[in-house]
Amino acid sequence: MEELSIVKSYSREEQQSYTKIPFTVGENIEQIEISYNYQRHMFKNHALGVSKEEVNIIDLGLFSPDGKLRGWSGSERTTVYISSSDASPGYKRGAIPPGRWNLALGIYKVTDEAKVSITIKLKEKERRWFKGDLHMHTLNSDGIYKTGEVITYARHAGLDFIALTDHNNTQQNQEIGNPEGITVLPGMEYTNYRGHANLFFTDTTEFAENPLSNTREEMLSTLEAAEQREALVSINHPFDESCPWLWGFDVPFSLVEVWNAFFKESDSKAIAWWRNQLKEGKHLVAIGGSDTHRIEQGRSFGTPTTYIHARSAGKEDLLEALREGRVSISATPSSAQLDLVIADVHIGETVCFIEGMTGSIHIMGAKVGDRIVLYSNEGLEQSWEIAYAGTLVLPFLVQKRKFYQTELYRKTLAFEMLDAMTNPVYLS
Repeated sequence: MEELSIVKSYSREEQQSYTKIPFTVGENIEQIEISYNYQRHMFKNHALGVSKEEVNIIDLGLFSPDGKLRGWSGSERTTVYISSSDASPGYKRGAIPPGRWNLALGIYKVTDEAKVSITIKLKEKERRWFKGDLHMHTLNSDGIYKTGEVITYARHAGLDFIALTDHNNTQQNQEIGNPEGITVLPGMEYTNYRGHANLFFTDTTEFAENPLSNTREEMLSTLEAAEQREALVSINHPFDESCPWLWGFDVPFSLVEVWNAFFKESDSKAIAWWRNQLKEGKHLVAIGGSDTHRIEQGRSFGTPTTYIHARSAGKEDLLEALREGRVSISATPSSAQLDLVIADVHIGETVCFIEGMTGSIHIMGAKVGDRIVLYSNEGLEQSWEIAYAGTLVLPFLVQKRKFYQTELYRKTLAFEMLDAMTNPVYLS
């Protein structure tokens, strides 16, 4: 963490004016924290007690490199912060671009002289896991909850992010607002009688393309328009019995929803198909989504949960990590979570194979009797049965393969079911 210290003094003649103090922010910064102090009150002891007189008042604000006021707190707070996903009241959360920022001070009142000590902390981004749900509906299509209600319920479920994906509709994206404690990705579910696909956008601007497709050419036009807007395209529940993907897989997409709500046979088929795509050398990202419209048996907020290994909880960083395949999936927000590492390379990355190299499966929230399986392009490589609950690491010897990928199975109501899975680590 970089820390800047600044001391300024202001006289009585400078009161009732504003001033700017420049500072430089570099690349890869997640959070700016500003704290300042000065003598605001003077205390005097008297025979009957202590008097308190306000002698100085210094206001605080912040300008971004584009010259726009990013926030203003007056003299209410002595410490404020902004980040890509959160901010102090009165300040705008969002991406922190590199460049020349300006601290704004309002010299409201100075009785004699005010010495102001300022500390600016620049916290660098650090890759970590964020959990969320990439498939949810509101009243703007066929859900029963308002946009704000979905956001609130998802936050109560312990999710760090969600995507709002109403059917052929982006109205919900105009209603996101600036919610605290959770990142909301703008989205839309392209919905057709021949299949569904989620579009994950970088902004809330309305999607102008007509999604109602009668022909393959119209479908392709919609997906291509989304990609031109740098949206991510995910084929949803491709083998679902009621609405499978029938357009074929030679279309623009980089993600596939292999796990939709409570795990079932169609999800098992989707995972098998996805693994075959990996065997053919394709880097296709597997994700999950609850497809929540209302509370149903086996379907609720974060069922399943998609974990993203991102540099921050900001929209841009989440989508970047999602595009790169830094993703694992768990049955619920409280289920086991898996990570896979080969020679310090994590899920979604590629490592050059070397004879004798090792890998490790990291399990958080394991239970006695859990079964761990390790897959590669050669099929099932190895399996383990967990002997104790908690957090553990399973090492394995890496062979010359195209990829490795792992899954965890757990007995639920006497049936063994998939509880967690990862995307691959690729080998070259």
